[in-house]
Amino acid sequence: MKRREWIKSAALIGGSLSMSSALRGMPTAAPLGTALPSDSSHGYVNLSINENQWGPSPKAREAMVKAVSYAYEYPAVPHRKLREEIAVHEGVDPSQVLIGAGSSDLLKASSYVYGLQGGSLVAAEPTFNDLLRWAEPNGTEVIRIPWNDEFSPDLNKISSSLRSDTRLVYVCNPENPAGTLCDTSELKDFCMETAKSCPVFVDEAYIDFAGEADKLTMMGLVREGLPIIVSRTFSKAHGLGGMRVGYAVTTPEIAEKLKLAYVHGVVCGASHVSIEGARVAYADRQWLTHVRTETAKVRADFEGFLDNIGQPFIPSYTTFVLMPVNTDSKVIADTLFNMTKVRISPRLIHGQNYLRISLGSPAQMRKLKSGLELVLAAT
Repeated sequence: MKRREWIKSAALIGGSLSMSSALRGMPTAAPLGTALPSDSSHGYVNLSINENQWGPSPKAREAMVKAVSYAYEYPAVPHRKLREEIAVHEGVDPSQVLIGAGSSDLLKASSYVYGLQGGSLVAAEPTFNDLLRWAEPNGTEVIRIPWNDEFSPDLNKISSSLRSDTRLVYVCNPENPAGTLCDTSELKDFCMETAKSCPVFVDEAYIDFAGEADKLTMMGLVREGLPIIVSRTFSKAHGLGGMRVGYAVTTPEIAEKLKLAYVHGVVCGASHVSIEGARVAYADRQWLTHVRTETAKVRADFEGFLDNIGQPFIPSYTTFVLMPVNTDSKVIADTLFNMTKVRISPRLIHGQNYLRISLGSPAQMRKLKSGLELVLAAT
């Protein structure tokens, strides 16, 4: 197929519905499988930063619309209620729950509490980098341990890399950008042993996509009183990335330290409106199940597509897939975007080029696959 003909056909793939029908349901969720580039404020299909294309639950949207009437109020009351609701679910005291503007708020607070002490932090390489990049300017030495052969944090090597001056260990599970999941029992043993030396920060941003979160989480170690920090976000499975709400659960002692390093309470960094949306989203387990189920379908379909075209990839437990490529990944990503207006994320990891592709709606993925197959075939 000639390039011009292909571009025309790719446009038709996502354009079978009229603009009016695509937007008729807004601001409620667009019908499943009908998302178009115009559904996004980006102006293109953005499959590069792991946004939840299913969006927040209709109940959460309704709650946020109602909460706008109280936007003049500081978020003290919803902040307290959300902490209490999370505490009940996790079996901890509300004093152990911290609410932030996304989990990034708690990551940055941890970089201050543990990074300003000097010494070292230990983490996988690569991993979600926020805590580490904020800690290094404070004078902390970040010890980065390459993934193991399964593209997961190498827990054994991390353990052997602890030093007397290690202040914190960071583990992202499921891992980002690989999408892999640590064995639960191995991670639990690792956390219990490491906690004898220093606290462990376990970032569980994508845990809801990996299976039954209550069985995979390290929250149980917090309930046992170990110096563990477990963070979650409403940005991923709950579809509230733009509303900026996240939380961490830890020991009362660590919670008090972290509270000194970020905005919380009456003037919490998250807004009244966003917290009310998060409260309803947290309670709406039916929508969470729906998002998990639909995401799993899209993930299986995309990984099947990659198998069919002979493209290697790392099996994922998340909302994204990482795959190695044999040429400059930025060139591939730029070429794909110029041809399709679908943006994906190029990565260079330990000298190897990769593409990390976020999972979108079925319509978005059809557009991606049509372009990706042609671009990969040409490289």
